[in-house]
Amino acid sequence: MRELENRVALVTGGGSGIGRAIAQRFAAQGAQVLIVGRKEGPLQETAAADEKISYVVGDVTKTETIEQLIAAVQERYKGRLDILVNNAGWCPVQPITELTIQDYDKAFSLDVRALVEVTIHALPLIRACKGTILNLSSVGATHRAPNLSMYVGAKAAVENFTRVWAMELARDGVRVNAIAPGAIRTNIWNVTDLSPEAAKAHEEGIAAGIPFGRFGRPEEVANLAAFLVSDEASYVSGAIFAVDGAQGAS
Repeated sequence: MRELENRVALVTGGGSGIGRAIAQRFAAQGAQVLIVGRKEGPLQETAAADEKISYVVGDVTKTETIEQLIAAVQERYKGRLDILVNNAGWCPVQPITELTIQDYDKAFSLDVRALVEVTIHALPLIRACKGTILNLSSVGATHRAPNLSMYVGAKAAVENFTRVWAMELARDGVRVNAIAPGAIRTNIWNVTDLSPEAAKAHEEGIAAGIPFGRFGRPEEVANLAAFLVSDEASYVSGAIFAVDGAQGAS
């Protein structure tokens, strides 16, 4: 299966979890893939799976990192960029009674502002290739839960960006879609501010509300991502696709 042969993809947050699974799936289908993340070790582990994956170490909340990414695309792939996957994100778990404005700034800086700035910088290259943009949302954008207000608020913005950008870019031949995963087994569950005991209780509570009775796997999201950026999805744009074990069906 080489549906993405000769394509170039940029995947943010590619060092682990969903981003890693997407990058490796794209490479397996023939794409050249550039990933970015803050820690070199995880990026190296992702890239080790396929010689077509390379990386840039950096924080996408920083403009200089985004400029470095675009420069890397220009240098390594002669300015070709067919696919942008805005995957990097952070999920704080706190009630509003404990939140500070700094928590808001951290969540929206990565989940919203960075996504917008990466897209703005990458868009000239995407438009030149009549490429595709894939944003990562969350089931929480439409099926809310306590203690997740910053995350679900940010992802609601991402879904609306997706729909509006799809309309704006349609005449340029650029498709824009989003995937809204449910609870997927990734490192995002290990970086909350909860104690180990509270984090375990939080996870168990979420799993109990999933009709499948389990967390999903990153590869189950990557399967859909590979379809959405391929020519097989050539008439699909402005859509939000759930990968959530029927969690959002009610």
